[in-house]
Amino acid sequence: MKNKRVASVRSNTMVYHYPECRYAQRIQPKYKLEKSRAGMELDHYRPCKCCGTMDFQVKQESPALEKYIREKNLHYKQRGNSLYIWTEISCWKLVYGRTKQDFLLFHRNASDRPIDHERLQWESYHRQMDHPNSATIIDAFTYIYQHDQFRKAEKDAGGEIKIWQLDKKYQASAVRRQRRQKNRRLDYLFGQLESENEGLKQLSYC
Repeated sequence: MKNKRVASVRSNTMVYHYPECRYAQRIQPKYKLEKSRAGMELDHYRPCKCCGTMDFQVKQESPALEKYIREKNLHYKQRGNSLYIWTEISCWKLVYGRTKQDFLLFHRNASDRPIDHERLQWESYHRQMDHPNSATIIDAFTYIYQHDQFRKAEKDAGGEIKIWQLDKKYQASAVRRQRRQKNRRLDYLFGQLESENEGLKQLSYC
């Protein structure tokens, strides 16, 4: 999405819009104020309730979005201000934040249960912390595709996929995830040893 926002200098409501919003298009050129979102916020304008929604964002990106999901075999459903996306190995939740007008990405918690595509909103999700907020829906979908392609390749390779084989954008997050996995394995191993030998607990603290 463009960073440009539009408002009317004669407006008493102090509302700003995306240029494509039907209300923005009603503003007469001589009264039109154009600034960045941050600039509008500094001038105490607030986002429009019409174009500041997931419905509007999906409509704006629809042609590119539909092309992308066909090519990458992704699927999604919209529920209110959220999109639920699934691939062959996982599912995700994308939430539109009206305050900053960006998208927050959440990943389904690990579970042995199969994904229920009719009840995606009832799944448990966690914030995908290694992914910054997206400016567009396509940005988030691109990350999801790359993430799940790596996880699938990792699984097919028995967990031995090499970091250097990855896209540079994904290498740092892959390194962090592998580090977390190693720490969890060590914690589990020490937990098992300590449960079998109480004396080891005394040696595990300095």
